[in-house]
Amino acid sequence: MSQNAITQAIGALKLVPMFLNHPTVISRATLIGASAEAVQLLEALPAVSAELAEVFRCVDAVIGEGHIAYVTPTKSPEYPYGAVVADQQGRVCAAAMGKSKEGLAELIRMKLLPPLEGHGEEVA
Repeated sequence: MSQNAITQAIGALKLVPMFLNHPTVISRATLIGASAEAVQLLEALPAVSAELAEVFRCVDAVIGEGHIAYVTPTKSPEYPYGAVVADQQGRVCAAAMGKSKEGLAELIRMKLLPPLEGHGEEVA
């Protein structure tokens, strides 16, 4: 089974305490080999992959149960990130483009808030 770069790096990092606590269980060569392979895989990742993972983490943190976030890079230099949030039936609940991952997450959060009604405003 092929592992992705992040999973490989996590596995290599988990070997460190094992080696330090029980040097006879994990050899130095195994630790060095696993670490070198993980570094090589991480360096091969396009920068946009790591950026999008962070964008997803920020957007996913502000959506509620039953919503699914999708993030993407955009072609706009001013607004480099986009997100769409759908419900479990696939209906779009919110969409936005943002200048930063935090800004995008805040825009999505605001769009998902229930509409304000009945606060005494008059109908035009």
